[in-house]
Amino acid sequence: MKVYIAAFALSLAFLSVAASADAPTQFRMVAQNGSGENGTATILQGAPGTDEIFIYVRMSGTPLDIAQPMHIHRGTCGRLEARPLYPLSALMNGHSESRVRGVTLAELEKGDYAINVHKSGKEVNIYVACGNLKPTN
Repeated sequence: MKVYIAAFALSLAFLSVAASADAPTQFRMVAQNGSGENGTATILQGAPGTDEIFIYVRMSGTPLDIAQPMHIHRGTCGRLEARPLYPLSALMNGHSESRVRGVTLAELEKGDYAINVHKSGKEVNIYVACGNLKPTN
């Protein structure tokens, strides 16, 4: 029950940001290591003047009922820095929603940053998907 209440509260936060912030930016998430996991990451800037973003990740080809850790890293999918900068909510059944404080969408788009998805908590050394945080047009 607590999980559903937390998810509902987070959804309300996303809706309030969507109503007051700039349009969302979408990024492609591409399968790695033969995983077949592909999708998109959609990032919304928080309220004007804030340093927070909201990230929705939707993927296909993901395993059922296995939490897949995700992070934002410096670098690109071709060359990520090992240490994550921002943890994201784990991908579960192809879905994840995260609130990240301390960064803006503009900052991420200016530099080289990427979101990576791990196979599982036990197999974090295997990346199954990655997306460079450069807008798709």
